[in-house]
Amino acid sequence: MLLLLRICRAGCLFLLCPFAAAQTASQAPRSWIDNSYDYVTTTTDTLAQRFDSFFGEPDAARESADSVLRLVSEAEWTEDQGTDTKLRLRGKVDLPRLNQRLSLVFGEENDYRNDVLPRSGPDEGDVGIQYRLLDIARSRIDVSAGTNASLDFRTSVRYRYMRPVGERLRLRFTERLYLKESDGAGSITRGDVDFKLSTDSLLRFTADMEYGEETDGTEWGGRLSYLRQINQSAALGYFAAVSGQSDPGARANTYAVGLRYRRNIFRPWIFVEAEPAHLWRRETLSDPRDPVWAISFRIEFLEDIANRRASR
Repeated sequence: MLLLLRICRAGCLFLLCPFAAAQTASQAPRSWIDNSYDYVTTTTDTLAQRFDSFFGEPDAARESADSVLRLVSEAEWTEDQGTDTKLRLRGKVDLPRLNQRLSLVFGEENDYRNDVLPRSGPDEGDVGIQYRLLDIARSRIDVSAGTNASLDFRTSVRYRYMRPVGERLRLRFTERLYLKESDGAGSITRGDVDFKLSTDSLLRFTADMEYGEETDGTEWGGRLSYLRQINQSAALGYFAAVSGQSDPGARANTYAVGLRYRRNIFRPWIFVEAEPAHLWRRETLSDPRDPVWAISFRIEFLEDIANRRASR
């Protein structure tokens, strides 16, 4: 309980500071300088959002103004564990008849760690309700509650702050406080830095840390990605990633390099994806680091308003 109170107190500090800054800025009258700055800084933000949407990034779906559902069939092969297949449902469905801020969300727990290091997150098949508590300027707060296939209850508060800086840079910060029936309380802190290289390429650095009652100290990860739009139907991403923990003994457990190719085929709502990777990983500090080849193939069916219009 003491841990939960400390986490909540830290979270409140993160939430209040940007709100105060936003309110102070809103009191000043806008001029042509402000409008020109907005135009310049939105170019990087637009490119980053375009990549997030095309690659199906979890935050792009959860923060979308419309319902977005992704049904993903995945076949994964690793050199040491063989082949595994999965069928996952991700995204959100708005519930405007109940409340304009209320959504049904799928696969929230699956995505947080997999964003940084492939094959590192849980696969819990969770479903829940998300309520958009606040969405002003560059800040947003979502409250969610749900359960997974094991019927473990979980609830969380998620805060996001995003800010373009200059013509080429975008900063994004996310703090998530959670309470799970099986794992207790904890927090996940994440930061993203996007740097626009050209009109169709982006360099992204992502770092996250998770600390909770059931984690091995602080579990952390980092990922550097180069994203490039080949054409309107295809995009390619190269990445290098590392993950580790602070207890027992601070160490890096896994290194990984790989690429991700994604293409839209046949219809606007069908995507195929291939992600080969090479990993160096170990379980304990005394173990040797084993090199492992891995590759994933995915086919995804997307349901959103844009694709419904395209189909018509």
